[in-house]
Amino acid sequence: MAKSEGTKQMAALADSHFHLFQRGFPGSDGKPVLGAGSEIETYEAYRREHAIVGGLVIGYEGDGIDPDNNRYIRALARTRPWTATLAYVDINDGATSENVRHLLGDGHLGIVGYAPDRKAAETIAAWPDATWRILDDQGAIISINATPEAMPALAGVVSRYARCRFLFAHVGLPGRYAETPGAAEAEARISGLLGMADSGNVLVKISGLYAISDPASAHPHEAAAPFVKAVLDRFGPERCLWASDFSPALEFLSFEQTVDNPWLDDLAPEDRDRVMGGNLLALLRGRGWTGAAG
Repeated sequence: MAKSEGTKQMAALADSHFHLFQRGFPGSDGKPVLGAGSEIETYEAYRREHAIVGGLVIGYEGDGIDPDNNRYIRALARTRPWTATLAYVDINDGATSENVRHLLGDGHLGIVGYAPDRKAAETIAAWPDATWRILDDQGAIISINATPEAMPALAGVVSRYARCRFLFAHVGLPGRYAETPGAAEAEARISGLLGMADSGNVLVKISGLYAISDPASAHPHEAAAPFVKAVLDRFGPERCLWASDFSPALEFLSFEQTVDNPWLDDLAPEDRDRVMGGNLLALLRGRGWTGAAG
């Protein structure tokens, strides 16, 4: 697929959400999406091709995919200064103050939590005060995959811990749509996320649009367009972040398609550059990251 004009003219990119697994991410058939290929080597090739100068690796240790993923991505980061990492935390028993202190001390800039429903979000909100104080004191980056049903339970946490930066993945995970919803329907569906826009410590990842499309391979994901527009309108381009969602996305798309996002084409060039990289780089540098293209 040929690159769009917007993609050709973009400044350097920075990827706010991608994964790296030792044995590869299993697709729906249980086999690694990339076959026998190394995920880090494959991503490095895409990084050079698309001038990706920085990236935020999202740890994941659920579902038995890679039980030692936090340690693995930190080992990669030590020889790849263009990366920053967030550690996976089991929301039920991994959010002790001791564990979180250890993860941050190991070099992770923050943590990752998964809230597929309201109960999971309530569990996160009820983490020990000592855990939240550590995260807040260090200005941790907290990436959360949260559905609309989970958002109300997270609103208080977001407002209470203002030094943390909360990154909500995949445009708020509204679900799959075979037809493009209207603007009002889209805004109502992610109203909980949009309601956090007044909290300056909340950013949204424009990522995982394939998870909104039905089928998932329907690039450029027209069904996602009203959700992207609602997020851009409410949060502004200065608090939105592009992400590839490598390697899970590659079960359905080419990497180039994850970069090519026509729903950003109406932005001013400088705003598009912010979304596609500038915002993430500023966020990471504000947390002490000194990465380089390498």
